[in-house]
Amino acid sequence: MDTACFLSEIADKLANGNVSSRELASLAFEADGRDISIRVRSTPHPSWYPPLRLILEKIGNTCVDRGVTLSQLRRITFEEREINLELGQCDGLAGKIFTFPIEATLGLPASDFSAAAD
Repeated sequence: MDTACFLSEIADKLANGNVSSRELASLAFEADGRDISIRVRSTPHPSWYPPLRLILEKIGNTCVDRGVTLSQLRRITFEEREINLELGQCDGLAGKIFTFPIEATLGLPASDFSAAAD
């Protein structure tokens, strides 16, 4: 299974459990994705926060495009203005972090974002 399909399945399972991106602080991956720790926020992200399916689809497609495997996934953090994907070491190289700005990358209209940030 490629990384995009795996993240899509995670989005489905979380949606079935009524978990949205607004509630998530992070998803941590261990044992090649077999163990996933979910950390929730004490207060939800704003109502304009992108849907989980959209976020994980963008991350999954980026992983496939860049050749990122399931075993490299370490953590996805859901920040106020960006989503960060942390990868583990691969071939002796230090882990890498991909940043997905919410406004530019995930399609939140600039006017909605700046109004929500005020």
